[in-house]
Amino acid sequence: MANIYLIASVVVAIIAIALGAAYMTGALDPVIEKVGIMFFKAKAEAEAKKMQAQGMKEGEDFFKGELKGNKQAEDVKEGLGSVGGLKVGL
Repeated sequence: MANIYLIASVVVAIIAIALGAAYMTGALDPVIEKVGIMFFKAKAEAEAKKMQAQGMKEGEDFFKGELKGNKQAEDVKEGLGSVGGLKVGL
C-alpha cells in the first residue's frame, strides 16, 4: 500500500517538474494563449447572454466586438495590455 503512494507521488512530481520546465522555456506559451482566448471568448458570450436577458438586442443595443471579453481576447492575440502578457516568449 505504501508503495502505491510512493509511486504516485514520484509520478506527480515528475509531471510537475516537466510542466515547470516546459513553462520556463516558453514551450507552453501557445497553449496558455489558446486557453486565455477561450476563457475571454466564453466571458464575452456570458456578457451577451446577460445583456439579452436584460432585454437588450444584439446589433441594436450592443455589438459583439464591443464586449469586454472579446476585447480582452483580441488583446491576448495581439500581445497588448496586461492580459496580452499571456504571450510571454513568442
